[in-house]
Amino acid sequence: MAARDSRSEGAKKAWETRRSARYRASKSERASKAALASWCRANGWKAMFFEGDTGASRTGVVDAIIARIRPNDADGIDLRLVQLKSGMGGLTAAEIARLKRARVSMSTDWVLAALDGDALHMLPDVPTKQRRRREPASKE
Repeated sequence: MAARDSRSEGAKKAWETRRSARYRASKSERASKAALASWCRANGWKAMFFEGDTGASRTGVVDAIIARIRPNDADGIDLRLVQLKSGMGGLTAAEIARLKRARVSMSTDWVLAALDGDALHMLPDVPTKQRRRREPASKE
């Protein structure tokens, strides 16, 4: 009888998890990423998704970039900033304006990556990931 009760409790907990907003949002986000990646493969684009170190989505307006070599122009590149939407998430005018501002503030440059057999050299230098320094807690 105890095993049956534990299965019931486990099933109830799983049901509650699947009904949670966080679970549904995560599932919807995964489906959106898969759909965009699939569309890109079918249409000659490459997708790059922006996530935190843990794989969690970030808070910025740009969720992904899609890129392709421009047809009939081997040196031309098309880039698009993407905000993923899924489920019941509606697009607001403020989000559209924010996405347009992100495009204007986008930085582009050229870089040469050269491997000398041991080390990769970037010319000109490319900014590297800077770790945020945590401020010591004040002792008041």
